[in-house]
Amino acid sequence: MAGSGALIGQTISHYRILERIGGGGMGVVYKAEDTQLGRPVALKFLSEPLVGDKAALQRFQQEARMASALDHPNICTIYEIGEHAGLPFIAMQYLEGQTLERRITDKPLPIEQVITMGIQIADALEAAHAKGITHRDIKPSNIYITKRDQPKILDFGVAKLTGDLHTGASAASAKPPTTVDGLFTAPGARVGTFAYMSPEQERGDELDARSDLFSFGLLLYDMATGWHSLSDKVASIIHQAVGSQEAAVQRPAELPPELAKIISKATQVDRGLRYQSAAEMRGDLERLHVRGEGQTSKADRRNARTRKLVALAAISMIAVAISAVFFSRRTAALTAKDTIVLADFDNKTGDPVFEDALKQAMTVDLEQSPFLNILSDRRMAATLRLMGRAPDQPVTGEVARELCQRVGSKAMLAGSISALGANYVIGLSAINCANGDTLVKEQVEAQGKESVLKALGRVANDMRGKLGESLASVQKFAMPIEEATTPSLEALKAYSMGRRALNAKGDVAAVPYYQQAVELDPNFALAYRSVAVAYNNLGQVKRASENAKRAFELRERVSERERYAIDAFYYSIFIGDEEKANQVYELWAQSYPRDLLPLGNLGDAYMRLGQWEKALRDTESSLLLEPNFTMNISNSAWMQLALNRPAEARATIEQALSHQMDTLFLRLALYQSAFVRNEQETMQQQLTWAAGRPGTEDWLLSAQSDTEAYFGRLAIARRFSKRAIDSATRADAKETAALWQANAALREAEFGNYAFARQYSLGALALAPGRDVRSLAALALARTSDSAQVQKLAENVSKDFPQNTIVQGYWLPSIHAATEIKNKNAARAVELLQPAEAYELGQSQPFQVGMMYPVYLRGQAYLLGYEGKEAEGEFQKILNHSGIVLNFPLGALAHLGLARSYVLQGDTSKARAAYENFLALWRDADRDIPILKQAKAEYAKLQ
Repeated sequence: MAGSGALIGQTISHYRILERIGGGGMGVVYKAEDTQLGRPVALKFLSEPLVGDKAALQRFQQEARMASALDHPNICTIYEIGEHAGLPFIAMQYLEGQTLERRITDKPLPIEQVITMGIQIADALEAAHAKGITHRDIKPSNIYITKRDQPKILDFGVAKLTGDLHTGASAASAKPPTTVDGLFTAPGARVGTFAYMSPEQERGDELDARSDLFSFGLLLYDMATGWHSLSDKVASIIHQAVGSQEAAVQRPAELPPELAKIISKATQVDRGLRYQSAAEMRGDLERLHVRGEGQTSKADRRNARTRKLVALAAISMIAVAISAVFFSRRTAALTAKDTIVLADFDNKTGDPVFEDALKQAMTVDLEQSPFLNILSDRRMAATLRLMGRAPDQPVTGEVARELCQRVGSKAMLAGSISALGANYVIGLSAINCANGDTLVKEQVEAQGKESVLKALGRVANDMRGKLGESLASVQKFAMPIEEATTPSLEALKAYSMGRRALNAKGDVAAVPYYQQAVELDPNFALAYRSVAVAYNNLGQVKRASENAKRAFELRERVSERERYAIDAFYYSIFIGDEEKANQVYELWAQSYPRDLLPLGNLGDAYMRLGQWEKALRDTESSLLLEPNFTMNISNSAWMQLALNRPAEARATIEQALSHQMDTLFLRLALYQSAFVRNEQETMQQQLTWAAGRPGTEDWLLSAQSDTEAYFGRLAIARRFSKRAIDSATRADAKETAALWQANAALREAEFGNYAFARQYSLGALALAPGRDVRSLAALALARTSDSAQVQKLAENVSKDFPQNTIVQGYWLPSIHAATEIKNKNAARAVELLQPAEAYELGQSQPFQVGMMYPVYLRGQAYLLGYEGKEAEGEFQKILNHSGIVLNFPLGALAHLGLARSYVLQGDTSKARAAYENFLALWRDADRDIPILKQAKAEYAKLQ
């Protein structure tokens, strides 16, 4: 390039160059701003002297092609490849931090960090290998560590494709591979970095994914020892000993034995003795992580320099197998893979306060362990249904053992409490599900009723150690039960009854018990979180936010696992910062890899953001952990609908219903899938099912009001909306009732009934002016030209929710754009809608429907500006996403918008067909609807 600063200040495509941030033999990297999306990016330009080098250009393009095929949080994201003034460039994710090479120079990482980062790198390698991509140059300088300590794999410039890039098919079934070997080097030439080459790389043999695992093993070694030069010496000796079956490296004395085993297995000279997949290696790292054996003492961390000296001394012994120095470890009663069923306590005291409370306390205590895998109460309830039993039936004796066998658990924990004068004796036994043998037994005496929970905590911790969890893990994750839950047995019992009611009957039934729990103990953080989740599921956002905030204020009173849950829900619901919430979910999932909630909630967050593929991916991953979690099943169905896969959605729902799972959201999803498939009878069946169910029927009634309005039957739609509002009000769900009224106001505004729209909007605001009610009402008023009221509402919503992703990115742009459309400022409306582009396909309200309002408004703005082709694109986008807009009337009105866009383009034939499609949908519509009158008049002019 003509000087390193030649491009600074220029705008290339839609990127404004800000500064140079790096460079090397292949190219120069700049920091730039994406002017369309307002985000920083990194632009990598091929070095000017290499532009005429065909091989270098192909390598540069291959880097972009391979990396862009991988959508993984631990691989640097490639956005696009382009060209400027003859110079090819790659636009990629801008990262802040430093390379792993710089991070570990003369300074080893803490062992626990080696393990957690290793898990993430292994997961990224698994994703690459699944696509048939072997990186071939895994080394510290190609791993970037962000400021949040998240590793990112860089530079796929020498990667090898061994299959089809899109499917990951093997070379045997794919087209002849396009590889770096074939492009840039003679076949058999060595590609990579000497210090991290596998023996087969050194020999020039055909490579597969196991070569990356060898390099990754050396990388883990360097992370743990902090001395990059050691890898050069290790590699030199290994390469001289190619053909030997000796292990590659010698373990520094202070490394955990299990980590040394992993490094040893990864770096075997014979690749048949190595890990055979990144997934297998990641699994061992995860097991090491959850057992807590990556923890190092303060003394170990203070002696980082000693670790380097030990590594130096090890060089002379590199060829000695690590297995010779491994420490033996006691075989645990259970492994991290084993599921444990927690049976109900046998209460022999006669005091009902112990019913449920002790089991709930034990559940919270044991779930804070990353090692133990406790069967959730949700899955327990679902399994009881399959056994033909009530989901809230006590789980004791033979019922517990049968359930244990059904879910494939190795053991169950059975507890008991007996009175001994003024004291109590608490017993806990781990029982083999297959033969009934007792594996471990513990007993403790509590000095009085007020000491029962403390004594239970002590016996639970002893049991954790005897079941195989390391002492370090037990000590780290051992918040006392009375602090992690509540010191009030009465509050704990009420909370437990709420959990039972939730699993048996849903959120509506659970709320009174949760409220009783917080009345008994106003500092009961878990109960506040649970009532917040229930209210949020029921569309009562204000109540949900209030309780989420209170839980957050008390988050120091919970276990680490529950703190993740409280933090994430607070950022998601109270603050509305989806990015911050997702960061917490990611950390939660890393710390508790068997917990379904962070993955399921990530899926839910991506659904709100309109990233439906990611949403379905994380939701399906969560369902692998717990297949019977109904909320994730219904979410999965919504996602399949959004991706235009209604048959799959229907099958997902029916399978759940066939397993005796029956919830409001499953029924709503079934209703919407029936709408997409035009199955009127199925839709009516869901209305019949919901009739008379408080907190449930109003959702189906409002859904039916949208359906009636979709076909222009507005008078009927109004009656269903009124029934929905009345039903929600009777169920003490005023905010939900106000949402149904605001929803009706939006319909009236779009149909041209401005007086009705204003009346319904003001009525909704008077009933319950929550966040979503204000947003919908403001938009409805903006569509009626009530600009003064709209401005005031918009300012208040923005002030009250300054960090809310959906409010700031979806609703406010829509409200302001609608105002500009009414003021005939088409260009300004389109400009104001730009921030909404990232979220316009999202489920941006608690209706289980993505309204696609920014798309519709953009189309209206283009019509106003006589830009027919652009308007066509927006309305067609709505029609192409029928599984997102579903039965909301914008789906029908998009046909009319499309017709008007064709008129502007002078295409009478297409315009006539689009008008006819709209009028066919509205053949039974009320004749006095203003927009229908307009449509008929416009159509008549085309005849």
